[in-house]
Parts: sequence; structure tokens; C-alpha cells
Amino acid sequence: MLLRRLTNTSVCPRCSSGTETMDHLFRECPATIAVWRELSFHKFLQDNQMGFLQWLTWVFSQSSTPQHRIFCVAVWAIWGDRNNRLHKKDGKSGKEVGRFVHSYISDLDAVGKNRLQSSIPVKIWTKPVDKVVKINFDAAYDGRQSKAAIGVVARDKEGSVLLSCTEVHQRVPSAFGAEAIACRKALQIGVNLIGRVPEAAEIQAETERAKEPD
Repeated sequence: MLLRRLTNTSVCPRCSSGTETMDHLFRECPATIAVWRELSFHKFLQDNQMGFLQWLTWVFSQSSTPQHRIFCVAVWAIWGDRNNRLHKKDGKSGKEVGRFVHSYISDLDAVGKNRLQSSIPVKIWTKPVDKVVKINFDAAYDGRQSKAAIGVVARDKEGSVLLSCTEVHQRVPSAFGAEAIACRKALQIGVNLIGRVPEAAEIQAETERAKEPD
């Protein structure tokens, strides 16, 4: 660490005896060995002939995916404890660091479960009943530019698109205003479709053909 200019002393701040190197900090330091024992990772310390980077690769090749998580969090925790001892004069024992690693991973798992449970359910579009046209609308709002984009689509009982449109509106005061504009456009389309759905479908087909490249 002294050679990397990360500290002004070569003495390990965790054990106060060994020379602080990457190998010592993460494999040889007694405080670190206690962490690996607490996490049941001490078997990965048996071969000290490998360089540090080679050792990291070897550990990943010999461990499972759940062990990868524990290993990565442990390396981070060991480095954090080293910095706390160096700069704050405060540190944890090997067992305390090991318990912190298990607690941190448990918290991560809990966050993942909460996200799955609180995720917004996706609504699947359902077909309307016979002789009914279903019109859906939505809006996106950019408050910084007071700009809104709306979209409207009308489908029959088979799900075939009869009409669709998108528009961009300027000087829209709020997200509610954007939704209101989209709703108004959907109502206008609904009124225009009354009694003339076949004609509207033909107009849409002609419009799509006109947009196709030559």
C-alpha cells in the first residue's frame, strides 16, 4: 500500500505487525483470516503460492454463485475495516466483520424480495365485446419543457387497430393536463367513429399503405 501511495506507513493497520501488501491484507493478516473462518472461506487460504489476482480468479472458479456474493462483500468489508482503522482509529474483530457480511447480504435479499412484491402488476389488454370499439389513450409529460406527447389507439373485438394517432403539445402546465389532452383526443376519435367504423378502418389502412416505403 505504501508503494501505491495509499498510506504513509508499511505496517498493516489491522494487525499492527505485518507489512501491508494486497496479499497480507486479504489473505495473511490474522484479522482477515478470522473473517474468512467466520464465513467458512478459510479453505481458500491453503494455497499461498498464487499471486493475488490469480488467487481471486481461482476462488471464483472454485466457488458457487452464492459464495461469489459472500466473497465480494467480504473483500469490500475487509477493505472498509482497514480504512476505518487507519483513518478513524476504529475497527471490528474478524467475527464482527463476518457477521456484518452475512447481515449485509440478508439485507440485499430482503430488498430484492420487497421489489418483487411491490412491483406494479402489468395490465394485459382485453378485447371488447362484439360490436364495441375499445379506445385506449396515454400521455407522457416533460415538466422541464412543459411538453406533452399523447397517443390514442382504437381496436375492434379482434384486436385489430382501426385508428391510431400520436401528437406533441407545447406549453402544457402539468401531467394531469397532458392526460386531459389525451382523454379529449380519445373522445373526439370515439365520436367520429360512431356509425362509421368500417370507413374509419379503410381510412387507417389507406394511411398505413401511404406510409410504407416504395
